[in-house]
Amino acid sequence: MFDDDDDSSRSFAGPMFILQAMGPIMMMMAVVSLMFPLLLYIVARWRDHRAPAPDTQLGLKFALHFFRIQSYQLLLFGTAMLLFTMLSKDLKGAREVVYRPAFGLLVPAGIVFGIATSMLGKTNNYAFPSVGRLFNGYNLMVTGVIGFGALMMGFQLLFAKGDSGEAGRIAWTAILVYTTAWVVQGALFGRAVLDAPPPANMPPSDFAPGPHVPEPMQKPLA
Repeated sequence: MFDDDDDSSRSFAGPMFILQAMGPIMMMMAVVSLMFPLLLYIVARWRDHRAPAPDTQLGLKFALHFFRIQSYQLLLFGTAMLLFTMLSKDLKGAREVVYRPAFGLLVPAGIVFGIATSMLGKTNNYAFPSVGRLFNGYNLMVTGVIGFGALMMGFQLLFAKGDSGEAGRIAWTAILVYTTAWVVQGALFGRAVLDAPPPANMPPSDFAPGPHVPEPMQKPLA
């Protein structure tokens, strides 16, 4: 009887430890996701105040982008939880302890992400892309910080002595999910910024061609 209790306690020790470890991570993500967008709102309002044509839908787009980015990060986190249940060897029969909360994150996050994306398509998001670019840059930073941290953790465990165990599987799960998202987001964000047309209110370039000069005056003086 005691052996069975020991086996069951060991089988659930891994999932419970994982869920307890997720608490501080979720709290940290919540604080950052609430405080940093406040700075983005101040920047967006300041830029809109200086623009010749104010954005009448700035507040609506800011709210939609906010919930879209938060739901996207929860989608990544839930995907990482599901992937970990596939890679873990200690979960065994207790996999539902992790994958059920994962689906509890994925389903509402997917709903919010889809609704916010659909509503953004009905706004002037493409005509006034400044808010979207601010949030896309912020989202790239958040994903990159988590991916970079997972890379450091993974390689620290890789070069350490002995088997990395569940900690190594958690690290490589985060690497697979977050570094992949980091690369894809960076490519899309870079393409959107580099291929964007210049603003309509951009002043003429200093190297723009001037008025026509008669041909004899174009020759250098003798």
